[in-house]
Amino acid sequence: MAESIHEGIKQRFSKPLRVLLAAFFLFEFLPLLIALFVTILGYRFLPSTEWVSTTSGFRVAIGLVSGILIFGLLIIRRDAVPGSEIKKDIAVLFCPFFVYFMGSRAAVVGGPIILALVAGHPQELAYTVGRADNHYEKHCYSPLELQDLIVGFDRVCGVSDEFRQGLATGTHIIVVGHGTRFGLFATDLRREN
Repeated sequence: MAESIHEGIKQRFSKPLRVLLAAFFLFEFLPLLIALFVTILGYRFLPSTEWVSTTSGFRVAIGLVSGILIFGLLIIRRDAVPGSEIKKDIAVLFCPFFVYFMGSRAAVVGGPIILALVAGHPQELAYTVGRADNHYEKHCYSPLELQDLIVGFDRVCGVSDEFRQGLATGTHIIVVGHGTRFGLFATDLRREN
């Protein structure tokens, strides 16, 4: 009896749930794919520190909703997950954490990336240096880390040693680029006077 109820729920909500989840994840992950694509082209997107602090609660909420939705979907459709029982258990346990991380990032940078692409103009935003030493990072030559931003969107790559001289943690800089007051694609740096 319980099995037939479970099957009925799966069949009734299967298509609407798939459409809803596809739209939700497309909305969430499309901006991240755009950010990845422009990063490959050599432009890093930096959300403004004001935007990151304003949307911190929203970021957590979207991450939680994303994680709970994927957890519920994996529980309902556990039989559709490929692999052995152990692989299914691992997917059910760890996928929500991954989706929380990605969803919370997309919630913060999604809107500003789209705005920067559609309605962007030359923009300057102030940031605070978090780490200025010339440390090695894979896929980011000569990075300059910035404070009060989210992981993945907290550094500028290719910073010259000449500009880096005299910078310390807490130093204020201006990042110049194409975008809006919510974030920009960094093209140049200068010291704040």
